[in-house]
Amino acid sequence: MSSLNAEPERSPSAGPLLDALGVEANRDILSVLDEPMTASELVEKCDMSTSTAYRKLNMLRRTGLIKEHLVVDSKSGRCSKYERNVERVSVSFDDDGRFDVRVERPGGSADRETRRD
Repeated sequence: MSSLNAEPERSPSAGPLLDALGVEANRDILSVLDEPMTASELVEKCDMSTSTAYRKLNMLRRTGLIKEHLVVDSKSGRCSKYERNVERVSVSFDDDGRFDVRVERPGGSADRETRRD
């Protein structure tokens, strides 16, 4: 599979990441992505419209929670498959009131952002 992610992986901003996780449809998509799937497969599994699925997939891709890959199939030709790019997200607060968002990725890598809001 070739990756279609236009930007190199970097730590997502805490706000958009937490916003994305706050949407039930996004959590539904993440929960069923145990293996790479097409948007059509996700529409069926998550019982959502195609346009909703693509909007949610775009948000999840921009926040780095999923990856998009181009695959070539002898039956359907070229299509995108999506895979979960997160194993765990944790939010903690330190004694100074700063919060820390840690995103653990498959393979053991992690992103971290500390903010004071």
